[in-house]
Amino acid sequence: MMENRLRAATDERLSPEEAALFDAFIGAAVTVQRNVDADLMYERNRSLSEYQTLRRLAEAPDKRLRMNELAAAAFLSLSRMSRIVEKLEQQGLVRREQAEGDRRGWNAILTEAGTEWLRRSECAYASSVRRHVLDNLDNETVSVLTAAARRIAHLPGPRHDRIFSVNGQ
Repeated sequence: MMENRLRAATDERLSPEEAALFDAFIGAAVTVQRNVDADLMYERNRSLSEYQTLRRLAEAPDKRLRMNELAAAAFLSLSRMSRIVEKLEQQGLVRREQAEGDRRGWNAILTEAGTEWLRRSECAYASSVRRHVLDNLDNETVSVLTAAARRIAHLPGPRHDRIFSVNGQ
């Protein structure tokens, strides 16, 4: 694998196999995101980004994260995350408070209503992910793809007590 990576790094163009992998990877990611998003909108009246925001908060210590950490954990821009949190706050699922000791920083905090909505939505989310991804793969392929995706995204292995930034730090 290292030899292939070194060869590819010196070539100006992608090989047909490399281009096919990249196109398939991007196509799969976009298709899955769109399909799961559509399912969640239909079944739970929430976008995938909103679901992921609530889920990241539920996994965080004290169900709270600084806005920039939440954006990084959900792979969204800070401005996009701000709009999502504002919408969720208006619906009582999240609340914001100023970060202690930092006038410019804000925390997003999952409310009880947000926790309850997330609990009621887990089955719809799981069903959609299974239908659009997992049902198409065997266990070995899931393991290989998970490891490859983490490596590509620079994410460490699973640790449920930590929220990860985009660059894995």
